[in-house]
Amino acid sequence: MIDHYLIQPDGVTTTSRDNANWIVLQDASDDETQQVIDTYELPANIFDNANEGVEVSELKKLKHTRFATSYSLVLTNLSAATDDSIEERLEPLSFVVADQFLITYVCQDSTFIERLLEQHATEITSNELLVSYAILEIYEHYVMELTALKTTIDELDQAARETTRNDELFRLANTQRTMVFLDQTLQDQAKTLEAMFNNDDYLQKLNNEALQYDIELQQRYADKLVRTYRDLLETIGGLFSDMMDNRLNHLMKYLDSAGLIISIPALITGIWGMNTGGLPGEDSPMTFMIVIGLSAVLAIVAGVHLKNKDFSE
Repeated sequence: MIDHYLIQPDGVTTTSRDNANWIVLQDASDDETQQVIDTYELPANIFDNANEGVEVSELKKLKHTRFATSYSLVLTNLSAATDDSIEERLEPLSFVVADQFLITYVCQDSTFIERLLEQHATEITSNELLVSYAILEIYEHYVMELTALKTTIDELDQAARETTRNDELFRLANTQRTMVFLDQTLQDQAKTLEAMFNNDDYLQKLNNEALQYDIELQQRYADKLVRTYRDLLETIGGLFSDMMDNRLNHLMKYLDSAGLIISIPALITGIWGMNTGGLPGEDSPMTFMIVIGLSAVLAIVAGVHLKNKDFSE
C-alpha cells in the first residue's frame, strides 16, 4: 500500500497521488515497491533489508536519481509489541529525502507513521521537521522500553539474592539478550545522527534548535540508560554465579562432613573386627552392642563438633 500526504505550512494532510510531496510505503507489495524505485530512479537495493531488524543505520547521498539532490536515511524504531521478540520489535525506517519530496518505507505491520502523525501532524511543515520528529519519536520509544526494563532488572536483582531457579536464569538471559540488541542498535544509530547534525545544510533547513536539543537530550538519556542497565545485568549475572558457587560450597561441606561422620563407626568396627588373635569380647553378647553404642556416640560428638565449627576461620 502507498499512502500519499501533503506537507504544507499548516501541517500534514492526506492527499491524492498527483498532489503528494510525501509518499509512504507501508505493507507495500513487491510491485508497488518496484514501481516507486523505477519512478524516482532509486538504487535497486535501497529497500532490500527494510523489513529486517538487523538493518544498518546509515546516512548517504544518493546519485543518479530523479531528484537533483537527495539522500537516504535509515533508522531503527522499537515497536510497542512487547510480546514479540526483540528482533521482531526492531523495525527499520527508510527515508529518501529530496528538496521538495520525501519517500518513507516502513516495515510490515508498523504503526509508526500513524503514531507520528497523531503526535506531530500540525508541527510538521518541512521534510527536515518530519525526519527530526521521527527521530525524537524513535528515541522516546527506546527510553520508554529501557525504563520498563528497570523493573525487570530490579526483580532479577532481588531474585539473585534469594534463588538460583532455572526460570530466573532464563529470564536473566533473555533480558541480557534484549539489552545487547538495544545497545548495539543505539550505538549504530548514534553515528548516523552525529553525521546528520554535523550537516550545516540540514540544520539550516531544520531551523529549530529546541527540537534539535530535545533529540540530543533523548539520545544521551537512552545511551546512558542502556550502558547503566547493561552493567547492572552483568553485576546480577555475577551475583547469580556467586550464589550458585556458595550453595555448591555448602553442599560440598555437608557431603564432606557426612563422609567423615560415617567413617568413624566404620573405623571403630574395622579395628575391633581385625582378626589378629581372636575377636575381643567374642564370648560376651553385649560386646557388639557396646561397639555399636561407642560408634554412635563418637559419630554424634563428631557431628555436633562439625556443625558448630566455623569453617570461615
